[in-house]
Amino acid sequence: MKRTLLFAVSVFAVMALSAQRYQISNHIQHDVQPERYVVEPQITQTAPAANFITPPKPVVTAGDRDIVTVITIGAAGNAYGMFGNGRTYLWADNNLNSVVFTHRMTVPPGSGFLAYDLSTDGGMTWNNNIQVYDATLCGNARYPQGGIYNPAGNTDPNNAFYTFAAPLLSGSNGPDWGGLARGTHKLDQSTAPNVNCIETAPPYYHLIPNAMTINPANGDVFVVEDAYDLAASQYTDNLVVVHGVFNPETSHYDYNRYLIPFPAVPGAQAWPVDYKIAFAPDGMIGYIAIIFDNHMDPFAAGYGLYPIVMKTTDGGLTWGDPTAIIMSGPDGFDEVKYYLTDEQWEELWVPPAPHRDSVLYQTAFELDLAVDMNGNPYIGTTIGVASVTTPYSIIAQGGFGATFMFYSTNQGDTWKAQYVTHNKTFRGTFGEISEDSRTQVIVTQDGSKVFLSWLDTDFEGVDDNIMPDIHAWGFDVMTRKYTEVYNVTYLSEGWLESYMGSASHYAFTNGDTYTIPLVYQTIPGGDPLNPVDFKYIVDFTINDEDFIYGPDDPGTPGDANGDGTVNVSDVVITISYILGNNPPNFVFENGDVNGDGVINVSDVVGIVNIILGGK
Repeated sequence: MKRTLLFAVSVFAVMALSAQRYQISNHIQHDVQPERYVVEPQITQTAPAANFITPPKPVVTAGDRDIVTVITIGAAGNAYGMFGNGRTYLWADNNLNSVVFTHRMTVPPGSGFLAYDLSTDGGMTWNNNIQVYDATLCGNARYPQGGIYNPAGNTDPNNAFYTFAAPLLSGSNGPDWGGLARGTHKLDQSTAPNVNCIETAPPYYHLIPNAMTINPANGDVFVVEDAYDLAASQYTDNLVVVHGVFNPETSHYDYNRYLIPFPAVPGAQAWPVDYKIAFAPDGMIGYIAIIFDNHMDPFAAGYGLYPIVMKTTDGGLTWGDPTAIIMSGPDGFDEVKYYLTDEQWEELWVPPAPHRDSVLYQTAFELDLAVDMNGNPYIGTTIGVASVTTPYSIIAQGGFGATFMFYSTNQGDTWKAQYVTHNKTFRGTFGEISEDSRTQVIVTQDGSKVFLSWLDTDFEGVDDNIMPDIHAWGFDVMTRKYTEVYNVTYLSEGWLESYMGSASHYAFTNGDTYTIPLVYQTIPGGDPLNPVDFKYIVDFTINDEDFIYGPDDPGTPGDANGDGTVNVSDVVITISYILGNNPPNFVFENGDVNGDGVINVSDVVGIVNIILGGK
């Protein structure tokens, strides 16, 4: 009954919004979805119009630089390999103190060849441009992703393997795209890379995967993309999952591929905008998070984008039904509806300004995902007011957008919204390509700490995100305390030029210190067609003592009587509370195990599960 009522209220609110036609102030800018891919031979270089121009930044001598150390690692023939999304370019393994970075190569041998850079001492020193893919094998590669497969119990990098996946310009899906290269290479380089390729074969359409991960428990590889028939310009209502199981006899992955039905709705967003996949440390619980509109949120239907989540409890063999995170309207998050100040709210609208419950908010066009030690998902993205004139467009430029984290404390049953910060800018255009905030989520391998990184420009006279710095923020899973926002590259070599900045999925942990691996690229002369160098940030760290903001004492889930332990007494006092006895020592925050703001039988079950050793 409650769900039906909320649905009806949401539909009424959308109808009311449409009828009243609230107007955005004329000077407010909205941004539409960027191009999902670029075929480089079709790029028209018209210097100097194709270049982007930035004002000169202040000169900072080496002796005055602060914050972080930046070193040059590999190189590529142009800037397009990291274009379009914060994919899995960088991968750290704390158990090996090793990190790899996947990228395209220079000319020669050619920008369709692939290589990786390797450090086995925590990013201090590197072996660069280790070639793993030859473009004469299956066609030119684009947008590569990669990581480290570490056999169970191993602590020697020489016994681990690099693995990658990359889309190919092979022509089996439309005139250009269609293939997918997969490969492995032993980190000690004692053997040649082991590579194979697959092609589009309906219903398995391959274009550009946005998601790749490695299961932390068994080392299985998962590559996810939307099944888009490029020849027909049609999304085929499925996600394609390429699943690899490592074969120790061949030192390579044995792959299969399967479909996850994920249909579009007529008149709504035509294909998934972005998606990521991640697993908990136990390897069994995992999630796929997707930016889309399939009318699961009635308030946003046909107008705005929102996160949709699917869950696995068997290590990715099967996936549950999708569920939407409702951000706007009567059932939305106050943290989202009220992140804009009153002054910003008045500036945004032609008077009279609407009530905040009547306004649609949406995500930007990219997200990232991680899973904590309790099997709970964390999604990072940019949020803004949705355009009232152009569906699926966002008002996030000029300080109207904000970095948010959405997370669950009950494995996706309910969700919380965590405001992180306002962003001064949103989109930057570099020649004929553009980049947004590139929000990414980083997690420690034990799942106890979660971090966000993103790009933003803070320079006088610059309104677009064309002089980006990498920013970061941390969150403690157990205490729910968080850090301040850090400008990672301030005054460093990467200050105001951390183009396409990207983070590792995993952070390094050393006692109470967490080092977040980060990388960016140069764009010499403001032209993304020029050769680029990749820059690795060695020593950006956050310590336990930095988690100082947030709740004073979030308590211990399940410790309903507040005595410091979770046992049968907590079950008894919770039942007593449900029966209306108002026990004097009852701690509501601890008893509300599923985090839905209500104490009921499901919380009793949750406490029993904690006592029995479950989550």
